[in-house]
Parts: sequence; C-alpha cells; structure tokens
Amino acid sequence: MKRTIRQLTLPATIVALALLVPAAHASASVLAVQRDCADSDVFEHKHSRADLEATLDQIQADLAEYGTCKQMITAALAALGKKGGGPGANAASADLNGDGVVTPREKRIAAKKAREKRKEGNRKIAAVSDDLIEDDDAATSSGGGGSDGGSSLPLILAIAALLCGGVGGGLWYASKRNPAVANALRRVPLFRNS
Repeated sequence: MKRTIRQLTLPATIVALALLVPAAHASASVLAVQRDCADSDVFEHKHSRADLEATLDQIQADLAEYGTCKQMITAALAALGKKGGGPGANAASADLNGDGVVTPREKRIAAKKAREKRKEGNRKIAAVSDDLIEDDDAATSSGGGGSDGGSSLPLILAIAALLCGGVGGGLWYASKRNPAVANALRRVPLFRNS
C-alpha cells in the first residue's frame, strides 16, 4: 500500500511544482499588473514604468494569446511618454532662459509644450486602441474570440491533481475499512506491492 501512495504522490507533486514554478519567477508587481490586465480591458490601478516593462517581458501565454494585456501595457507605456517629459512641467523646465526666474511668458510656453506632449501621447494611445479594436473584430469574425470558451492550463492541471488525490485517498481509505476492496485492489497490477 505504501507503493500506491508513492505512485500517487509523485504525479501530484509534479503537478503542484509545475503550477508553482511560474509563480515563483514572477515578482509581486508583475503579477499585480497581469491580474489588473486580466480583470478588464482597462487598468484599474496605477503601475510604474518598470513594472509595466517587466510585465511586457514576462506576459503569461494565455494573456498574450487570448487577452489584450500586451496592447494595454503598450498603450500605458505610450501614455507615460518618455522619461522626464510628463504632463506637468516643473519650474526648471519652465525656466527657458536659465536666469532662475520663471516669467508668465515662460509658463505659457512650457504649458504649450506640455499640451503638445499630451496630445502626442493621446495620438499614440488612439493608434494602439485602433489596433486593439481591429484585432478584436478580426478575432470575433474568425470565431476565435476571447477566452470565454476555454480554461487556462494551470486550472485544468490543478483540477486533475485534486481528482487524482481524491481518488487515491478514497481508494486507500476504502481498502483500510473494507477487506473486500483491499483484496480487489491487490489483484490490480498497479496496486501490487513488490
């Protein structure tokens, strides 16, 4: 009977490790971005540029294939723009002539530059959004739309491991309680002790 338990625990252990290895490699921030990405078609939380870039490199296969996570991250990175050129111009960038005093004229010029950067960021987001809509329309028209009809592989493996563990545990318990079941299991080559 010990061999039976060993035979059942090895596959269950392998399945459990297969489920845990990808989670061990991804950091908590990457997982947070992926969860936020998988929940809906918009980010509900703010994420840093480093987290978005790291997630873009480590996107899960099912999110990349069936979801819009990659496009969402690309759009969010485009919205962040280049480093140091955010929507709010600080005093140092508004001081155009470098005299240490920001005049109203310099404020207007800095605000105009900030508006132009925002407009450029919005154009990038609109271009990515158009690509998302086209990809979604193509997937819907070809019949391969979304992840509504399929389950993810880790979920299937977890269910299979639970079923194997449940069946194995049930057989072990029944063989301990009922000698007829124990005798029947001894006749099965898989359950024979050697």
